[in-house]
Amino acid sequence: MTSNHQQQLDIELYIQKAYACFAQGNIQEAIANFNTAIILYPNCTDIYTESARFRHQKLEDYQGAIEDYTQAININPDNPLLYYWRSQTHLELGNQQEAIEDYNTAMNLAPENTIFHVFPTINNRS
Repeated sequence: MTSNHQQQLDIELYIQKAYACFAQGNIQEAIANFNTAIILYPNCTDIYTESARFRHQKLEDYQGAIEDYTQAININPDNPLLYYWRSQTHLELGNQQEAIEDYNTAMNLAPENTIFHVFPTINNRS
């Protein structure tokens, strides 16, 4: 088993443990599992992405999600999905300008990806 493969297994285990803790009502332990994985694997985009999704979807901690997406983008700035997901989170907070900027970056990185064509047309709102 390669160390990269072992790393991925470790990360998946921390993510599963985090969601299991959340399901049992232990939010602090869920967050601690994500934080431990981040400490152990600070250069792994996946853990920041999963932490952002967790914060966004389960905790409605949109600012925390944006921070995690930003860390993932710092590691992997050429991944258009990270910008797209962060743009959606910015919309939740009413940060339209930031959402537009992230959306445009996603479009520029992957203009052929049709998922980005369904983004709300917030450019036309007054």
